[in-house]
Amino acid sequence: MKNEKKVYEYAIFGGGVVGTAILNKLTRLNKKSILIELGEDVCTGMSKANSAILHAGFDAMPGTLKAKLNVQGKKLLNKLCEELQVPYKNVGAIVVGNDIEQLEILKARGEKNGVPNLEIIEGERLHKLVPNLKRDIKYGLHAPTSSIVNIFMLTIAFAEEAVLNGADYRFSYDTKSIDFDGDIFTISNGKEKIYARHIVNSTSWGYNNIAKLIGVETYPLTYRRGEYYVLDRDAEGYVNLTVFPLPSKLGKGILATPTTDGNILFGPTSEDCESLEPIITTEGLRKIKNGINGMFINPPFNKAIREFAGIRVGSGDDFIIERSKINPRVINLCGINSPGLTAAPAIAEMVCELLQIKEKQEIPMKRREPYGFILDKTSAQLEELVKVDPKFGNIICKCELVSEAEILRAIHSPLKPHTVDGIKRRVRPTAGHCQGGSCLLKVAEIISRELNIPLNEIIKETSQGYVFDNKNLKKTKKYSILKTKPELNIEL
Repeated sequence: MKNEKKVYEYAIFGGGVVGTAILNKLTRLNKKSILIELGEDVCTGMSKANSAILHAGFDAMPGTLKAKLNVQGKKLLNKLCEELQVPYKNVGAIVVGNDIEQLEILKARGEKNGVPNLEIIEGERLHKLVPNLKRDIKYGLHAPTSSIVNIFMLTIAFAEEAVLNGADYRFSYDTKSIDFDGDIFTISNGKEKIYARHIVNSTSWGYNNIAKLIGVETYPLTYRRGEYYVLDRDAEGYVNLTVFPLPSKLGKGILATPTTDGNILFGPTSEDCESLEPIITTEGLRKIKNGINGMFINPPFNKAIREFAGIRVGSGDDFIIERSKINPRVINLCGINSPGLTAAPAIAEMVCELLQIKEKQEIPMKRREPYGFILDKTSAQLEELVKVDPKFGNIICKCELVSEAEILRAIHSPLKPHTVDGIKRRVRPTAGHCQGGSCLLKVAEIISRELNIPLNEIIKETSQGYVFDNKNLKKTKKYSILKTKPELNIEL
């Protein structure tokens, strides 16, 4: 029938790393699913602002979901990152300090969680591994299985592969109502209705909002702000593995870590907050400097090119992953904070078990192509690329050597990003030393041209932040870049 409505088997709310991992897993099991996201793209909420570390698993308390799913997820991601061709490096991690008893406790906890090859080192071995560590720091718990990943590309890859293989998605979908007739959920934003037989609520900050619309369990949520410094690529090599202080009740502490893109992160702070605005504060940046100065010799804060902040949501001491007792067609995912990134694929598998999906064999998948970067090419390889497409020779972002061809490929990729930061997350224009000072306008113009969007309607990241000052644009007919609020412009 022409008017027969399309019914999805599963609707996943939330386009962070956990939501997209679930979408990907369901698609691999040949289940027709749709991702529903309030933001303009995937990875625009809690997932975008973290340390991008795949934790070994020694921090979580044994017996918790965090401990179990961290270790399982790390093993799964080793394979998934290779399959999806996501930037990923096994750099290792070390917890440093002078309290040998606390390090022994961490080591025993990790071993109980199943983390391999943990070792406490000291003396020259320690300082050879971390050359810029202060000499008065005596011991370190080394976890060689810890890794770093490009969190943006992982989340994008999960979603892109799913979409290439039949999944659907909706961005900028502000859900107003969810009704259930005993078999099918009717989800509406007031303009479009989506129908699904099951719902997975993986919306982090917005968990209770969606839970109330469905009429299932809500939970008390706590919010904690973490601030970071981003160092330029010039500082690459100052630390070559992730370095933690001894953890406290507030978290893993202010750390230093390399990134897959060659930058270094210092942070985060950990401050309880009530607002979801990830503001950057003088006090927070001072805490980062004090923490890093307490561990390292001459840390290169003069190489800082950006500060950003993120809000982590929690609910108690462990993840909440459950089938709703009120409506068994609903899976509740609440309080998924660290190590949620590492645990994401294991969470996806647990969700499939809770949904009682019998299929275990994954279907053959069309593989997404990696974006690739001319920054990684030799001169000879670049010359060949330019012969095929001259746009590879038109460098738009000089800091990161991003060509017009790469930006075009990002714009026309499966998720069809239409914001400047959406392109940034895929191929890195505006992510370099000048932070978009020389290329932001060029990127916006390419998006406008390719997607036929008026230039004054191009968004930096969210619908609350346009690239241009529309009032000034109308009056002067000249381009006037609008400096977006800090909370709208917070990721690496």
